[in-house]
Amino acid sequence: MAGKKIENKLSQMMLEIAIKGIQNKKGKNITTIDLRNIEGSLFDYYIICTGNSPSHVDSISESVDSEIKTSTGLNPKRVEGLQNCQWVLLDYFDVIIHVMLEETRDFYRIEQMWKDAPQSHLEDID
Repeated sequence: MAGKKIENKLSQMMLEIAIKGIQNKKGKNITTIDLRNIEGSLFDYYIICTGNSPSHVDSISESVDSEIKTSTGLNPKRVEGLQNCQWVLLDYFDVIIHVMLEETRDFYRIEQMWKDAPQSHLEDID
């Protein structure tokens, strides 16, 4: 049975905090995907952004983690990809953050996998 998930104010707040962390380190091509009304989705939001080098991907990931920890006291349930920083995934239960190199993002095309979900594209901050 499909239905709207209960509004989760924490996941909405974490979405905004994560975006701030990305923008603090000048992450590019920020896309948010709202999965709350997608049947079978385990998450409320995906956030995807691009870094221009492995060290930039690492820096963005650290910024997001620091912003969320400072604002909410939460640590990620899981972090993947810090070994090579081509694609770092930060799992905050209802909010999943993907920080990727451009070529990695182009190859996996996560946005296309969730094309039925509402997506927002934020303008880059210079």
